[in-house]
Amino acid sequence: MVNFNDIYFANYNSGMKNTMYLIGQGNDTHELTDMRDATIILGGYKLKTNCRIISHSDGDIILHAIANAILGALQLGDIGMYFKDTEQKTKNMCSIKIVKFAVDKLKKSKFKLVNVDLTVTCENIILGKHKELIKQSLCKILETTLVNVKATRFEHPSNLIKCDAVILIRN
Repeated sequence: MVNFNDIYFANYNSGMKNTMYLIGQGNDTHELTDMRDATIILGGYKLKTNCRIISHSDGDIILHAIANAILGALQLGDIGMYFKDTEQKTKNMCSIKIVKFAVDKLKKSKFKLVNVDLTVTCENIILGKHKELIKQSLCKILETTLVNVKATRFEHPSNLIKCDAVILIRN
């Protein structure tokens, strides 16, 4: 585990005084299955599609990736340490609860979210027109305005959906 006091004093001695920045990276990948008139949740935003995300919780890959990034930046492991996919109490759990848990850890550590940058990769769901709505949902959930949502494709047949998130936090 990182000793934040060591980082603090290193920054102080280099002229940065009381400011400390940390970077976190998280990702989540799930399988998709065909299902007519399905609804998936991405970044807290409900999206009508013809696919369903196979998962133990609600399958919100964006919130899972962000929660993992926050916990990683704080050196607190990953969401699997706190929300086991083998426990009945986490079955169909709303991922907002998971990311709020990570944000609470952030606040208790006296850090705040500076920036969120994420990429969703999926061949079966085109997110172009939904990116702004996902961003708005994330800004509300995370209580920040600096969120960037990108979307791309695997460019070969795939039944996966993946999110990679990078976050910057500061004290």
